[in-house]
Amino acid sequence: MKNLRLLLLEDLDNEAKDVIELLEGDGYEVVRVKNCIEAEKELKNRFFDIIILDIMIEGKPEGIEFAQRINREGINIPFLFLTSMQSKEVFDEAKLTNPLVYLLKPYNKLELLYSLELAIESCYQQDNSISFDTDNGVLSPKYLFIKHKRSVVKVDVDAINYIDVKEKYCNLQCDEGRYLIKLSLVKLKEMLNNDDFKQVHRNYLVNMKSIKEIYLEDNLIILNNLEKIPFSERYKNSFVRDNTIFR
Repeated sequence: MKNLRLLLLEDLDNEAKDVIELLEGDGYEVVRVKNCIEAEKELKNRFFDIIILDIMIEGKPEGIEFAQRINREGINIPFLFLTSMQSKEVFDEAKLTNPLVYLLKPYNKLELLYSLELAIESCYQQDNSISFDTDNGVLSPKYLFIKHKRSVVKVDVDAINYIDVKEKYCNLQCDEGRYLIKLSLVKLKEMLNNDDFKQVHRNYLVNMKSIKEIYLEDNLIILNNLEKIPFSERYKNSFVRDNTIFR
């Protein structure tokens, strides 16, 4: 699991502190910058999942200018405005940058958290993606964004050792923990569309990179962390056929 990393452009210390305390308490990793120069440096040095922009920075509408720069340079990171600017003229200008949300200060804490969640879903949503209903997530090419307890977590697809079925849920087993998604194994396999994940049992999907040993005669797979996965005859034959090492 990786916490969602958020870039916060806010020049006022007290207001930045309040936002940081709220979001870090909800599981986000927050990087705060005071101006556009600092923001540009951060974007060049590391990846961010989402950005919060104040509009007025040191008395100038730098937040809008920074949003324009993001669009101009084709940086595909969802962003929203969190500002005290209620002017229709300012709003109309900000709207042209296509923010996912425009929130006014003083803000409602739940409204901010929900807006971030919707912004992430909106950005990464695909036609057949999972919605952010209870215990669900959104799938991007490399990550699953999963609603876990009170926060949204980012799970690296490569870090999933295996997936098994628990009643109506799929259980994603990673070294650092497990996460439930209300989705069938067949549907999740289809959405992952990743050759590293092979079905070895009607209730199990295994990451090939996590396999340490295979005992064909015993219908058993041992993972790198020494967990044991059943290997059914139904899927063993196709597994052997598709992997040249067994030929």
